[in-house]
Amino acid sequence: MSADFNDFKEQVRSHADIVEVVSGYVALKKRGRNFWGCCPFHGEKTPSFSVNAEKNMFYCFGCHEGGDVFKFIMKSENCNFLEAVKLLAARYGIPIPEKEKTAEEIKRDKQRKELSEANELAVRFYQSCLLRTHYGRAALAYLAGRGITQQIIEQFSIGYAIDNFSALTTSLGKRGCSAEVLIKAGLALPGKNGGAYDKFRGRVMIPIKDARGRVVGFGGRVIGSDMQPKYMNTGETELFNKRFLLFGLDIAVKNIKAQHQAIVVEGYMDAISLHTAGINNAVASMGTAFSAEQARILKRITDNVVFCYDSDDAGRRASVRAVSIAREAGLQVQVAGVPHGKDPDEFIRQYGKDAFLEVVRQAPDGIDFQVEETIRQNNVTNLAGKVEAVSNILPFLLECKSEIEIAGHIRKLAQRLTIDEGLIAEEYRKAARRKNPAAAVNLNRAAAPEMIAAENQAETVLLAVLLEHPDMAEDCQDTIEEVGFVQKGYKQIFDALLSVCDEDKPVEKLTGLLDDEQVSVIAGLLSRHIPDGDCAKIIDDCLRQMKQAFLKQQYEKHRLLADEFERSGDKRFIDELMESQRIQHEIKKLYGS
Repeated sequence: MSADFNDFKEQVRSHADIVEVVSGYVALKKRGRNFWGCCPFHGEKTPSFSVNAEKNMFYCFGCHEGGDVFKFIMKSENCNFLEAVKLLAARYGIPIPEKEKTAEEIKRDKQRKELSEANELAVRFYQSCLLRTHYGRAALAYLAGRGITQQIIEQFSIGYAIDNFSALTTSLGKRGCSAEVLIKAGLALPGKNGGAYDKFRGRVMIPIKDARGRVVGFGGRVIGSDMQPKYMNTGETELFNKRFLLFGLDIAVKNIKAQHQAIVVEGYMDAISLHTAGINNAVASMGTAFSAEQARILKRITDNVVFCYDSDDAGRRASVRAVSIAREAGLQVQVAGVPHGKDPDEFIRQYGKDAFLEVVRQAPDGIDFQVEETIRQNNVTNLAGKVEAVSNILPFLLECKSEIEIAGHIRKLAQRLTIDEGLIAEEYRKAARRKNPAAAVNLNRAAAPEMIAAENQAETVLLAVLLEHPDMAEDCQDTIEEVGFVQKGYKQIFDALLSVCDEDKPVEKLTGLLDDEQVSVIAGLLSRHIPDGDCAKIIDDCLRQMKQAFLKQQYEKHRLLADEFERSGDKRFIDELMESQRIQHEIKKLYGS
C-alpha cells in the first residue's frame, strides 16, 4: 500500500468511533469498561459480544470473532478491506485519495462498467419476458411445478430467455449496448457475418451475483428435454470467474452468520430449491470443482460447512476433494449425502424440509466421509485391499493439525478394517516422516493433557501481557526464537508486534499486518483479564514454562527417533540417544524434574 493510502486509512480509523459504528448494527449497553450486546455474527440470546472503545476492538466470547472497526464492517457488509475503508470514509465525509490512472486502467474500468450495465439490463429484460409476455407462461408453469414461488422468483431475480436468436441483442442494442459489449459479457455470440446473436434461448435464466449482490453472469436451464445442454452458464469474463463466486451468497450470508453454518450444494437449482423450502443458509459452488478461493470466502463468514453434492460417483468424488480444500482453509467440514441416489433438489421436493435437515444433522465429519468413501472404493475383504485402503487414506490424516485428532481417526480406522491400531500408526509415522523428515510424531503419547493446558495458558498469558506492554516484547525475543509458540498464529502475532513495538499505537497497526483469523486472536487476547502482579515476573514465569515444555517435547522426539533407528538397525540411534540424554540432563539442571 502507498504511504498516501496508509495515511488515509489511519485518518479513517481515528474518525471512526467503534462504539458508534457497531451501534448501527447492534444494540449496545455499557457494563464496566466495555459495551455489550448480542453478537451479529452468530445467533445468541445472552450478550457475549463486547466492544472496547479504548482499544478500538470488538470481540465475541461466543464465536471468538474479533478485530478492529474495519474488520467489523468487512464482516457486517461482506466486503473486502478496501471497500470497508471506503464505506467508513464516506460515512465520516473523508475524501478518498485517487491515484492517477493509466490509460489501460481507465479502459479496463470503462469496460467493467459497460459489462456490469449490460448484465443489469439483461436481468430486467429476462424478468420482463418471464412475467410480462406470453412467452414466459411455460417457464412460469415449469417453475411452479418445481415449487418455486413468486417470492423466490423475485428474490433470485429469475427470468426467461425466449427462444429467439435476436430478442436480447436487439432490445439491449436499442439501449446502447453494442454487440462487442454483449459478447464480452457472455450474453451473445459473434455472428458469422459480423454482429451477434443471443447465447441463451428458450431457458429459465438465473442471474449469478457476487457477494455484494452485483450481477456478474447467468445460468440458463432448458424447459423442454430436446435442447442440449440442460444447463448453460456464462463463460469466463472480466466479471465472471466461478472460482471466486458462490451462488446465492448475497441472499444467504445473513442466515449463514446467524446459523453459524453454510450448506454448499453443487448447482444453483439445488440452492434455489433449498431456499424455496426455507433452508436459507444454502449456497452453490456451481459445479463439482470447489475451489480454495470459495473456501476462503466462506471462512470470512463461518467456520462450519456442510457439503451436500449429488449422490452419484462424480458428486462423491467431488466431496472428497472439497473436504481437503475446505479444511486447508481452516473450516470445520461435514458431508451430507442425500440417500436414494438423489440430488438435493430432488430429495427436498420429494421428502421435504425436515427430512433434508435430518440428513444434514446426521452428516459425518469430513475426514470420516473421506475414509468411508476410500474404503468403499477398495476391496477390503482381503488383506491386500485393506493395505491399499490404508495407503489411500493416509494423505487425509496428514492434513490433520492435531495429534489427538489423528489418533482418534486411526483408532476408528483400525476398528473399521479389523487391523492392529499400532500397525496403522506406524504407517502414518512413516508417511509423516516422508512428508517432513524432521517430524517424529508420537501418536500414543502427546503430552499429558494438564501439560498441554499449562503450556497453552503460559503462551496466552504471555502474549496478552505483551499486547498491553509492547515495549517488553524485545526482551522475550531470544527465548521465543528458541522455543516458538505451539498455538496457531501466535508466532506471527509476536513477530508483527516486534516490528511495531516502538511505534505510536502499535496494537492498532497490527491489524494491517495480520490476517482475519490472527486479528480475531488479538481481540480475544485483549479481552482477557491479565493476572495481577509484576508484569516482568509474569512474563518470566510464562517463558520458563514454555521452555520447559519445549525441552520435554525435544527429548521425546529424539527418544522416539532413537527407538525407531534401533529397531531398523540404523546406527544413527546412538546419536539420537545421546541427544535425548543431553536434553534430559538440561531439564533436570534447569527445572529439577
